[in-house]
Amino acid sequence: MPNGDSVSQCPIGTSPYAIKQGETLSILAARFNTSVDSIIMANPGIVPERLSVGQVICIAQERTEQSVCPMQNSYVIRKGDTLSSIAKAFNISLQSLLNENPNIAPETLYINQIICIPLAPSPLSITISINAKILSLYRSGRLFKAYPVAVGKPTTPTPKGNFTIINKQINPGGPFGSRWMGLSQPHYGIHGTNNPSSIGTAASNGCIRMFNNDVEDLFNYVGVGTMVTIF
Repeated sequence: MPNGDSVSQCPIGTSPYAIKQGETLSILAARFNTSVDSIIMANPGIVPERLSVGQVICIAQERTEQSVCPMQNSYVIRKGDTLSSIAKAFNISLQSLLNENPNIAPETLYINQIICIPLAPSPLSITISINAKILSLYRSGRLFKAYPVAVGKPTTPTPKGNFTIINKQINPGGPFGSRWMGLSQPHYGIHGTNNPSSIGTAASNGCIRMFNNDVEDLFNYVGVGTMVTIF
C-alpha cells in the first residue's frame, strides 16, 4: 500500500468501514457495488463467518463505467475534449484509443467520463525540486507547466532520483485527495490532498502533495511511463 501519507491501514482505492449489527460481506458487497472476493483481497486474514460489530475493514470504491484500465492509465473527460484531441495529446492513434474503449460513443462524450489510454511513448516529463517545492512539467524538453507542491518532512524525506509513473487512480480519497499517480519507488506517489494548507511546505511522509485542482490537471496530461526526476 502507498504509505507515504497514509493515515489508515487500508490500501489506496479503499476506505475503512466499521461493521454494523447483522452485516455480512455479501450485504456489504451489494451495498458498495463490489464483490466479496474484492473485500477479502483488501482484508488479508479476514474471516467472513466471524465478523464483529465495530470491526474495521477496507471497502473498495464503487465501480464506475470504464474505471478499470490497463495499468490504471485513465483520463477524465473535460469540457471541449474530443477523442481526436486526446489521441493527439497522448501520441496515439484515434483507432488505438477507440480499440481501448470499445463501449464509448465518440459523439456523446460527457464531462467526468473516465476513458482508458493505451500506453505509448510521451514527449512529457516531470521534475520536482524538493528545495523549491515546485513540480515542473516539460514537453519535448521545454517547460510547459509548473505547480506548487508539498514534500516530505525532514524525518520522512522525499526520495531523490529518477523514477517513472507506474499507475494512476481517480478519487483515492482521504489524504490522497482526488488523484494518485504511483511512482516506481515503492510506496511513493504524486497525489492530491485533504490538507491544502500544507502545500508549499515540507509536511508529507515522503509523497508529493498537490492542490486537488492541480493534480487533476496534471493527471490528464501524463500517462503511465512518464519520467519523473526528483532532486
